[in-house]
Amino acid sequence: MNPCTANPPARECILCGRCLSVCPVLLGTGREELSPKAKQHMLGTLARSPERLNVVDCRVLADKCLSCGRCAAACPQGLSVPEKLAQLRAAHPGWQQWIWKQWIERGAALWPALATFGKVAPKDLGPQTFSRFMDSIRAMAPANDIAPWLHVDSYDRGAGEGKTILLFAGCTARRIQKAWHAKALTILKKLGFSVLSENAMTCCGLSLDHAGIPHAAHTARQRNVDAWRNAGRPRMTTFCATCHHGLTAYAQCTDINWQEGEAQAFAESLVPLSTLWGNSVFRTGENAPARVRYHQPCHWGGTDPDRHWLARVLQARFSAPGGVQCCGMGGILQLGDQPLSRTVAERCWQALAPDEQTQVVTGCSGCTLQLRSSRPALGALPVPVGHWLDCLEP
Repeated sequence: MNPCTANPPARECILCGRCLSVCPVLLGTGREELSPKAKQHMLGTLARSPERLNVVDCRVLADKCLSCGRCAAACPQGLSVPEKLAQLRAAHPGWQQWIWKQWIERGAALWPALATFGKVAPKDLGPQTFSRFMDSIRAMAPANDIAPWLHVDSYDRGAGEGKTILLFAGCTARRIQKAWHAKALTILKKLGFSVLSENAMTCCGLSLDHAGIPHAAHTARQRNVDAWRNAGRPRMTTFCATCHHGLTAYAQCTDINWQEGEAQAFAESLVPLSTLWGNSVFRTGENAPARVRYHQPCHWGGTDPDRHWLARVLQARFSAPGGVQCCGMGGILQLGDQPLSRTVAERCWQALAPDEQTQVVTGCSGCTLQLRSSRPALGALPVPVGHWLDCLEP
C-alpha cells in the first residue's frame, strides 16, 4: 500500500456514483467506463478474482486518469482512485514508469534542453500525436506574450520582518521558469523575510507517486524533510498548487523518518505565497488586460488562496468559470493517453471562453504549461497564458 494513502483497507466502493459528477475525464468524454466508479469496480474485481481480468488491459484503463483527486474529495468512503491506480502501476510497471522517472530525476538537464529545442523546432512536425508533444515542449519556454502589469506600490514589511522562511519553488520554476523563482525571492525579501536556501530540496514527489514509482517518491519526500529539518524547521512557502498539495500529504506518510511532533509541524509550516502579502498595496498598469480569466488548479481542492487574492486585487477585471474545470495535465497521463489529455483541455478552454482582451492566469506550474500547450488562437495570436507571477512586477 502507498505509505501516503488515505485508503483504509476495509473500505470499498459502494457504487454511489458521487464521483461521476466531478471527474474531468468522464465530463470531457461522456464515457462512463473511464469514470472513477468503473475503475473502482475494475480494481475490486482484480483483487478478488484476478483470473477474470487481463492485467495489461487494466493498466491501459489505469493510465486514463488525471490524478486530480476530485473523486477522493467527493467519495463518502474517502477512497482515492489515483492512489489505488498508483498501486496498480507499481505492481505492474511498464515503460511509462521508466521514462517518467528519468523525466523527473534528470529534468535539470533535460527540461532546459527541450525548452530550447522547442523554440526552434518547426510547428508542423510529424503526425498529430507528435505535434501535440511538440506543443508541450514549446510551452516549457518562458512566456513572452505577457508583459508584467501588476505592480506593488508598497510592501508590508511587517509581514516578514524578523522571520525566516524557506521557498519551495518546485521543479518547473527551478529548471525552466526561473523568472518565477526570482520574482518569488524578491517578493519575500521585500516583505522583510530572511529567505533560507532551498538547494538541498528536490521534487515534491507527488507525480512520482501517481506514476507508480513509490521508491523514488519516498526518496524525494525524505530528502525534503531532511532539508527542512536541517534548516531549523522553518516556515515554508510555495507558489504552485500541486507542490503545496504534494507537500501537505507528507504529514500522512508513514514511510518518512519523522521525529516526535514533526509531521504536524511540517504541515503547519506550509503557507501559499499569495497569503503572505499582509497589507501590501497593488496597482494595475496601463498595459493590464481588460479581462483576467483564472483557471483554478484541481489540487487546490475546495480552497484556493491565489484566486481569493487575485479577486480582491483585480476586482471587476477578474473572473473564473464555475463547475469542474481541469486543464488535463495529468502527469503520467501525458505518456499514457495524450489525446485524452487534450480532450479534457478543450473542455476547459470552452469554459474559460477568452476573447482578444483576455489573459488567462493560474497558480500551478503544471497547469500553466498545459494551458500554454493547448491554448487556442484568437486571430493571428494564441491566448496569453501565464502563472500569476508572470503578470507581476515585484
